[in-house]
Amino acid sequence: MVRLILAGLAVLVLAVAGFVGYRTISFTAPPPAAEAAIPDTSDYAIDANAAAARLGEAIRFRTVSLVAPSDDRAPFTQFHAWLQQTYPAFHAAARREIVGELSLLYTWAGSDPAQPPIVLLAHQDVVPVAAETREAWRLDPFGGDVQDGAVWGRGAIDDKGSLVALLEAAEFLAAQGRQPVRTIIFAFGHDEEIGGEDGAAQMARVLAQRGVRAWFVLDEGMAALDDHPLTGGPAAMIGVSERGFATMRVHAAGQPGHSSMPHRETAVSAVAEAVDRIHAMPIEQRLEGGPALGMMRALAPQLDFTTRMAVANEWLFGPLLRARMADNPPARALLGTTIAPTMINGGVRANVLPAEATAMINFRIHPRDTPDALLAQARARVADLEGVTVEWEGPARAATEMSSTTSSSYALIASLSHQLLPDAPVAPALVLAGTDSRHYDGVAQDVYRYQPLLFTAADLELAHGNNEHISVENFDRMIRFYIGLMQAGAMQ
Repeated sequence: MVRLILAGLAVLVLAVAGFVGYRTISFTAPPPAAEAAIPDTSDYAIDANAAAARLGEAIRFRTVSLVAPSDDRAPFTQFHAWLQQTYPAFHAAARREIVGELSLLYTWAGSDPAQPPIVLLAHQDVVPVAAETREAWRLDPFGGDVQDGAVWGRGAIDDKGSLVALLEAAEFLAAQGRQPVRTIIFAFGHDEEIGGEDGAAQMARVLAQRGVRAWFVLDEGMAALDDHPLTGGPAAMIGVSERGFATMRVHAAGQPGHSSMPHRETAVSAVAEAVDRIHAMPIEQRLEGGPALGMMRALAPQLDFTTRMAVANEWLFGPLLRARMADNPPARALLGTTIAPTMINGGVRANVLPAEATAMINFRIHPRDTPDALLAQARARVADLEGVTVEWEGPARAATEMSSTTSSSYALIASLSHQLLPDAPVAPALVLAGTDSRHYDGVAQDVYRYQPLLFTAADLELAHGNNEHISVENFDRMIRFYIGLMQAGAMQ
């Protein structure tokens, strides 16, 4: 009998090993979408240094996001005038509209109105430079200096680099007398850094009211990494979805009084207990249900055998895989919703029991989850805590819809990226932060977030950080990418 059991176990082990091996070997990159016909971007006669100097000029306009009615709007209107003067051929060819007071909506009409348009996004506003960080900058953050092969200043990466590159590309084509067959729409918001409600959201509503259903939308959000954490080599990440955003307000009511005679629970202890429970509530963590599995598949040829085996057999190695990714915050964020307690407030003096206490918990919502389900789960976790209430603070925003990785538009973006960055395989990805593109889900078949910028790990800290800059090489690559995109996507 023992021999039979051992023999059975041996057969079972061999069967599992064979199944694991088969799935590992067969876990390969999916077949690419139909190859897009694209021009040779190296043929474009671009003066990268002159273009970089113009980006430097754009950076000098201090278009910091407006947060109060009294904030100075002059830098935005001056920037608009500079755009008209600097890109005359494009402005002669396209119709320009002001939306939401300061956002710019351009329509470069195509000769065939039956073809759905392309919508290209960027934003004018930049985050401020805190006075206490000014000394950490090598150069004036609003000087727009071109030094050491790079353009320096706030917005060089986020996101005047994209905006100026788009207009450099459009001017290049318009100056040659090129006319699109497919309409190209440019939407340049003025308040992306504070949510985009007065800019991108309004422009998206205008397009929806006009019945626009775009072929695709393209915005900032992802780029190429020279040392991807999964492969150790370069990889270009195209954002096909964006995490949602919501802040949970946890409120606890308590009996006020003197701290010398406290009740069993106080408002502060109750809110602390509630925060601890919500922070620790189980959130599903796995590859399916988001772009993570698609990214792993796309990068399969570059994965080492052990990682490929774990990903291909998540049913068996899931706990080990998740444990490995848990040590890397960006990797962990790909697997599920993240929960971050960020604020807590209660009481006015150390010896006074407060009548109430409040905490804020920030949720970045994975495409697999919904705000309603998360709120219900949080409420269930604290249901037995007397006096504790849980609500979303303001509207909760779900993750955006997942865009296709087999569409002709994805193939176009991927083909251009591969031509410009031949050593970087293209893969879909989840955008962890927020962009204006989330407002455009209803006006496009697909929404993508990608710039053909090749970044190091250190470069990722530059957006919103000190010494923000973009290399002239990266900027030149971005211009060529946008020319190719317009030419192949709208002019053939």
